[in-house]
Amino acid sequence: MKKFLEVIVAVKERAALNYTAAMCFYVFFLWVFKQEGASLPMLFSLLAAGAAAGFMQVAAFSDLFIKRLAYGWRMVLFFVVFGAVLTAFAVGFGWFPADQAGAWAIFGIFFVLIFAAIAAGIEIYHRASGRKWDDRLDWYRKNRGGK
Repeated sequence: MKKFLEVIVAVKERAALNYTAAMCFYVFFLWVFKQEGASLPMLFSLLAAGAAAGFMQVAAFSDLFIKRLAYGWRMVLFFVVFGAVLTAFAVGFGWFPADQAGAWAIFGIFFVLIFAAIAAGIEIYHRASGRKWDDRLDWYRKNRGGK
């Protein structure tokens, strides 16, 4: 039961962050295309997509379902599965005209660029925080007389 609650909390936290990010993009595009209001179905579809992404993040990047898989392969797995799910949401909820090739190209380009930017940001953060902990460990060893 404890593990189940940990998963629920992790999914909820990621879903909230995903929904917030999706809303930022949505509001930006509302502004770009000079739309005055947000549609309720769109808001709910973004909420559902954020929750699905949160679950997929926990599933792909924790050891709950996949015990041993390199981080790079986890990224590929998440990219493929999330891309398919997001595409299904886009078609199912009519995020853009599905019969226009240009709309698909823009959707695909934005998906790849945003995914790459987020992946790069996470990598930079992990490398920077890793150095921070290495520096603290070195300071600790130095102040403890090198033991």
